[in-house]
Amino acid sequence: MKFKVRLVLVSLIVIIMFLLHNSFWLWELDDKVPFLFGFMPFAFSYYVGYAILAVLAMKLIISLAWPDPTEEVVESFTDGKRTEQ
Repeated sequence: MKFKVRLVLVSLIVIIMFLLHNSFWLWELDDKVPFLFGFMPFAFSYYVGYAILAVLAMKLIISLAWPDPTEEVVESFTDGKRTEQ
């Protein structure tokens, strides 16, 4: 995947996570929705889900933004470590 595509994907993920974190729509909705499962406020359950989504987003960002190893590094791991059977 090209660098520009990776950059755009990482930028979109960060923007989406920022918008989801600023949950201004929960301010009034939290008073109208009863407790979930009888004990958990709606806003708290939203942030539990957001935390799980943040972990997945960071895993995706790391896999997209982590640089590929150079040829020298790849060769150093593959040339000297051949197993003979």
